[in-house]
Amino acid sequence: MEIERLSSQNPWWSDKDMIKRDDKVKKVLETKERIQFHLSSENQVLIGPRQLGKTTALKYDIYKKITSEGIDPSAIMYYSFDTVRDFEVINDVLDAFVTDENKRYVYLDEVSFVDGWQRAVKQFLDMGKSKKVILYITGSSSINLRKELMPGRKIRFLEFLPLSFRDFLLGFGSEELKHFIKNNRAEDFKTALRIATGLLAYSEEIGKWFEVYIKTGGYPDAIFDYIGRGKISDDVYDVHWNAFISDVSKDNRSVEIATAIIYGIVGSYSSKINLSSIARMQGIKSHVTVREYLEAFDDLFVSKSVFPVAGKKYVFRKGRKVYFSDPFLYNLFAKKTNLPDKYGESKIVEGILFNHLYRFINKDKTIAEPKTAVGFYSGKREVDFVIGDFGFEVKWQNEVSKSDFPNVELKGKVLLSKKTLETENADGITILPLSLFLSAL
Repeated sequence: MEIERLSSQNPWWSDKDMIKRDDKVKKVLETKERIQFHLSSENQVLIGPRQLGKTTALKYDIYKKITSEGIDPSAIMYYSFDTVRDFEVINDVLDAFVTDENKRYVYLDEVSFVDGWQRAVKQFLDMGKSKKVILYITGSSSINLRKELMPGRKIRFLEFLPLSFRDFLLGFGSEELKHFIKNNRAEDFKTALRIATGLLAYSEEIGKWFEVYIKTGGYPDAIFDYIGRGKISDDVYDVHWNAFISDVSKDNRSVEIATAIIYGIVGSYSSKINLSSIARMQGIKSHVTVREYLEAFDDLFVSKSVFPVAGKKYVFRKGRKVYFSDPFLYNLFAKKTNLPDKYGESKIVEGILFNHLYRFINKDKTIAEPKTAVGFYSGKREVDFVIGDFGFEVKWQNEVSKSDFPNVELKGKVLLSKKTLETENADGITILPLSLFLSAL
């Protein structure tokens, strides 16, 4: 490993002010640091979608260490593996930079498609000189994580996901709203419902921002483009579509089959889908292929499957629902497949609710830990989402009533609307505006 190759990616070694000129850092500063990135002081692997801001998070953390924390720039090393496929390069980079047992901060970006990257990191963590090194590693796919999660090593595997609506408000809401949200964090669904009711005073502001979130989701480039231009440009959509195609190709899968399955998901969004039907309609040989691609989409943080519940057990062989991991992705794929839908907004908000519920109940878990699933009731008494004794139903209209919640046996019944709020009724159904509920999660 030639030191010149390392130096080119770490210009702050020769001039600490160069970090201020980094394009990623400049973007954060130009947008008044509305979206905050916080990395804890521990070895960690951050896995999340492409084009979400993982590189920005790393560069901004380097900026803070140099400008605010007074860390010697020569003790900080960044290296991008976006075009690297040989894990030996990781060994070379670490050996060239970590030459003694002094304190070091190492940022390894986009390593997840490097074959055997865990092997190189594992070997390094087993060396004595790694004890005073903090590793920050990013990747865009969890596919290879199944092979090695490094048991016994002091490193955490965490998800780096699009902004939740709550985090969106913490970046763009009024100071009064941000103060309330910061000081009221829900620990369970009961406290979330209480906090959501307390947010009623901010309902007009929250509602306006939710209209933006439906279009942009939690992707920073889409958010700033929309706020600045009043729409999301084709260039932003193209960047994310190309990233999707790139990740599919890196996973050695067919772009044509992946696109066909995306078409099937968009066309059946928020409804139960049959894998065999998608295979027939899209000219795919087998429903097994469809299932395998849906599993790959899950690994790539594109979508997630939701299964029906019967007798408190998940039924995996029946029709499932598939939701994209962020509303921006629905808008992206609907645009690229040319499938406009006049009912699209009601479907989008259902997907938003699913993602927030899933993330909320699994918020303290690492990638390695088993996740609590979200299901749905199917048939005549269909309920959009069921988690334990709680059921959640979305009716995306201004006025709703308790009769809009199916007659099912659940201890907690939450009916979510555009504007209706009714916290107490004889049937134990809580009615809330969806935007207020999401703000509390």
